[in-house]
Amino acid sequence: MSTREREGFLWILAAAIGFAFIPTIVKTVYNHSNFEPLDLAVWRFILAAPLMWILVGLRSRSQGPSRGKGISPIGSAFIGLLFAAAVLCAFFALQRLPGSTYVVLFFTYPAMIVLLSAFLGEAISPRAWLALALALVGVGLTVPDFIVPDAVDPVGAILALINAAIVAAYYLMARRVLAGVEDISRASAHMMGATLLILLLSLPVRGLQLPQNPATLVGLSCIATLGTVLPVFATNIAIQRIGPARASLVSTIEPVLAMIVAMILLGEVIVALQWLGAALIVGSVVILQLGASDKVNINIAHEAG
Repeated sequence: MSTREREGFLWILAAAIGFAFIPTIVKTVYNHSNFEPLDLAVWRFILAAPLMWILVGLRSRSQGPSRGKGISPIGSAFIGLLFAAAVLCAFFALQRLPGSTYVVLFFTYPAMIVLLSAFLGEAISPRAWLALALALVGVGLTVPDFIVPDAVDPVGAILALINAAIVAAYYLMARRVLAGVEDISRASAHMMGATLLILLLSLPVRGLQLPQNPATLVGLSCIATLGTVLPVFATNIAIQRIGPARASLVSTIEPVLAMIVAMILLGEVIVALQWLGAALIVGSVVILQLGASDKVNINIAHEAG
């Protein structure tokens, strides 16, 4: 393995660790504030969007300006709308679900891509159908007690799955929106900016809460940096070094990492069936990525997770 490849694997591992902390950090902010999901979503991008543009500027200064095709304004606006909807579903779901349960349900989005692709008339390989079956069984094992009162919040589980469906829809749209776009980092910054503008439209109606204590401010800063800007930036660098298929394959450790983080920092109890369900969902993503040849960066979708 070359030095360049080793660096790529380290970058994508760092990205997976950053993304894995998001559910736990969000739950911590909820525990230390009276923030609503919309407040959390707006603050995430108020802090993340400028930071992403700073990193893009620094990278352009070191590597020179990008001369390739950029993302269109209409494409940015459409993706921004999808991101805003996905982020709100994620944060509403995390009000109701343990972080470990949420992240496993969210990671069904690759299997949902298979379903949406079939609905749109695309030919689906046996490998993809096997991955879909594993993901569905994994969901059943992760949230097995819908009928038991207070065991799993059904609204939270549905919101997590809607979030995954929106991200799956984003991926299919990204094939067109990002077609020919070479500078994915700059495209990410445009998308973050569009998402922020859409979320800011709610402020004249409901206003925006300010961080009420240091713990909330630290949590918001961590969501913006550790859980958004740095992972997205690290993913983009990793893809340049090891390619999208291998980067996506390594990132499948994210739900397991998220469950471990939630168990250690939040004291969440994860039973054996849930671990088995998580393993099946991760396995479904691995099966999909082993056969992947698509060059679109699907990891950019984590911004909405």
